[in-house]
Amino acid sequence: MPLLGAHMPTKGEPASALDAAYHLGCEVVQIFVKPPIQWTAAPITDAAIMAFSNARQRTNLKMVIAHAGYLVNLASARPDVLLQSRKAILDEMHRCHLLGIPYLVMHTGAHLGIGEKRGIQRLRESLHWLFDRLPLIHPVSLLLENTAGQGTCLGYTLGQLAEIVEGLPNDRVGICLDTCHLFVAGYELRTNESVNELAKLIENTISWDRVKLLHANDSLHPLGSRIDRHWHIGEGHIGLEGFRCLLSHPKFSQLPVVIETPEPELHHSENLQRLRTLFETN
Repeated sequence: MPLLGAHMPTKGEPASALDAAYHLGCEVVQIFVKPPIQWTAAPITDAAIMAFSNARQRTNLKMVIAHAGYLVNLASARPDVLLQSRKAILDEMHRCHLLGIPYLVMHTGAHLGIGEKRGIQRLRESLHWLFDRLPLIHPVSLLLENTAGQGTCLGYTLGQLAEIVEGLPNDRVGICLDTCHLFVAGYELRTNESVNELAKLIENTISWDRVKLLHANDSLHPLGSRIDRHWHIGEGHIGLEGFRCLLSHPKFSQLPVVIETPEPELHHSENLQRLRTLFETN
């Protein structure tokens, strides 16, 4: 069984998310390293770093991952937003480094009307801007997350993701695949045949070497709708059979799995249990 866990709220203290994840039986946890709807935040204190380190030892979680803030758009056509986004990601990577977090998941951004080609070009320029300001060997890697294709969002096809990461080192930029986003972007997941085809397509575009994480979320909206709304495992349009097909595949079943389903305090436990049951019966 792969590592299984959830995105957990920090409530202002990153260490608290680790304790909450431990009590849910998680082996992996995803957190925000600063408030997700703020450009800036107070520096992480030495006390917070020590509390986080102690929580990791106490909980013995196998993996901790961070998710970048929602304001970030590294493909923005607005110079002010673009610079703020670049600085924000640089800061979040630094925070991850201080906390010993190896991966920072980041949305690929939106072109906001300048077109997908120019948007992808701007995103790649932003990635190079970041790497120019980081040591050649840096302990934190970015994981670009596929999107639902809502609005002008980029990265909703595997081909676009491949174009974005082309030529960039694997140890600097990887991929996080989100099941809800894949599904509403038009990738069928509900049969063994379709999952096999998807796995082949991943290998022929981004390559499996790039894929480091799976966000397991059901979808409130149907296949190809391009509407991003996560839902509870087995209760959306992907359904339990879809997750069974996906998680029984030898490639997908090796990835660490994180849920980002609604109302975590009420439903994370049951959503995790549904996935555990699928793994145990495969």
